Amino acid sequence: MTLNDPVNHLYLLAFKRKYNYLVLGLGPFIKEPLYKRLHLVPINQVMALTIEVFYSFQSPYSYLALEETYDLEDSYDISLLWQVYSAKASGEQVPAYPVVPEKLMYLFEDCNRYAKDHNVPIAFPETWPETEFDPTRVSRGAVIAADLGVQKEYLFKVFHHIWGLGLDPNEQDFLNELCEDLDVDVGDFLSKISSSDTRERVKGLYKRGRKLSVFDTPTFVIDNERFVGLDKLPLLREKFSKLGLKK
Repeated sequence: MTLNDPVNHLYLLAFKRKYNYLVLGLGPFIKEPLYKRLHLVPINQVMALTIEVFYSFQSPYSYLALEETYDLEDSYDISLLWQVYSAKASGEQVPAYPVVPEKLMYLFEDCNRYAKDHNVPIAFPETWPETEFDPTRVSRGAVIAADLGVQKEYLFKVFHHIWGLGLDPNEQDFLNELCEDLDVDVGDFLSKISSSDTRERVKGLYKRGRKLSVFDTPTFVIDNERFVGLDKLPLLREKFSKLGLKK
């Protein structure tokens, strides 16, 4: 039996799934019991743990979590999978919910406190939350930015424009400047944003979040386990340290 034998491959895959190990260094022929010839290492030593990060441009907490979330990737052997999550951007009908004054007052207090403690600029849009910007274009743009390899820069610039400066991201001047800063062609970028493929991808991300029972942002998902909210970042650091993922 050779390593290329399909039966052998099926056995190796089953072994990997059952024991959560990767198979490395297998000899060219199997002439003795398989377990005597395998060199095994724990899977977390050879591949990064993937964290799905569900975020929304409509959420000031997603904005505030941005820098610290990227810092996780710098500090631990993890891979961040950014999933833009917006019912409105996916074409869903979003009912208007009444603003609860006490809850809104606390949100302002909480966000301003975090921003001050972490030296993050924050400015709420003047008419928010009574009037909200349409997140459709920037949400689709996030998908395209990831395709073009400029996702991180895109997220920081768009979030800062909305919640750092309190401005509408749909202003044409901003999109022109954004594309120039990212060194992408504005016409091509807008064309890709408007495509049916991008529209369906944004819908798919929203459906993915719903399937995982995402109800707020930011939400961090690890192997179907949810960690909801900005305040879960220290818990994630503790979890990754216990898993031995610190770089």
